[in-house]
Parts: sequence; structure tokens; C-alpha cells
Amino acid sequence: MDEKVQPHRISMALGGALASERGERPLRAHVNGEVCSTCNNGWMSSLDASAQTILTRRPLRGRITDDEAAVLARWFAKVAVNLNVSQPYRLLVPAPSRHGLATGIPDQFAVHLFRVRRQNGVFDWVQKSPDSGVVPSGRVDEWQRLAALTLVTHIRVTDLVAVVVHVPEPLRSTDVRPDEVARIHPVPTRLPTWGGLPRHNYYWGQSTHLNMGDATT
Repeated sequence: MDEKVQPHRISMALGGALASERGERPLRAHVNGEVCSTCNNGWMSSLDASAQTILTRRPLRGRITDDEAAVLARWFAKVAVNLNVSQPYRLLVPAPSRHGLATGIPDQFAVHLFRVRRQNGVFDWVQKSPDSGVVPSGRVDEWQRLAALTLVTHIRVTDLVAVVVHVPEPLRSTDVRPDEVARIHPVPTRLPTWGGLPRHNYYWGQSTHLNMGDATT
């Protein structure tokens, strides 16, 4: 909670130029003021405790279980929502998806995992749109509109990184595909092992691609 962070906004339209920055502050200062006490002290607190039990267990071995995947996917989605609401970025997760996390994981979310070799402190994140995509000719404008409404959040906790995707209708959450990650939600046919998670140097470096080849309007 005392770890210091200094959030920055980078404009890709301006070639990666710094658009704005906040002063250094501890992580405890990053709060979502829209959360009511009932939710904060109820399902959110219970979800935090369940996720903490998994994230702090050592060693993490074997195949990720269905229960572990469900807890981590919902917890990382909740963290992504809180970051999207509390940070100076476009609000891209609408109320039905935010509130739906109280009882489960809405269909608009996908969650993927990988491990990172380089760490700076305990916690890092980045919010962005998809980096590229596949789109049929004649639908470029639609792709640009939907990509601008799609949220991709990388969240690092020590060496574990989640890529949380939230898409608008009519997209499916699996239409956005990060490079070289392991999906835990929607649950794949076979969940990955802890030791088999892909490894990369940086928590923010994996590109994501919005494939609209099968999307309908």
C-alpha cells in the first residue's frame, strides 16, 4: 500500500508523446470513490481475500484449477474496472459490466496470464486500446470505432501479469487476442499450468489484436 507510483498518459496518436502525468503518490491513494460500503466490505473484500490466498501461495505448481481461474479472472477484472474508473483515462467499462462483477464475470471480459522477468516494485499497470487488427475491407471505420471502445489493461502483481480485455457489443471478448499469453477466461478447453505460463521481459510489451473477421453488426 505504501509503494510509490507516478501515472503517465501517453498519446499514441502523437507518436508516444507524454500527454499528462500525475505526481508521485502511494498506491493507497488510488481509490474508486464510486464503490459503496456494502460492496466494498462485502463481495469485493471476500474476492480480495480469495485472490490473496492464491497470489501469495508459494510455490505455485501444477495446473491452474477451475476455481483458481474463476477467482483470479474476476479479481483482475475488478482491478481493471477500478483502475479505469479512478485513473485519468477514458471510461470504457459501462455500468452493467461493472455491476455484473458483483455476481460473476460478464461476457464482455476476457482474462489472460503470463509471467514477467523484469519487475519494479510489486504493482504496475497500463490501460490502452488494441494495438492492431484484422478487418474486412469496407469496415475500417467500424473497426476504429469499436477499437476505441475496447479496453485492454495489463496488471502486474510481482511477476504475474494479467491482460484484461473488455469489449463493446457486438464484439466477443475473444475477438481481442494478446500475443503469447494463456487465457483463463472464458475458460479454455484446458487451463494452463503455473509453470507453463509464457514468460516475457516486460509487463506492458505484449501486443493485442482486434480481429473483426467474424464480428457482426
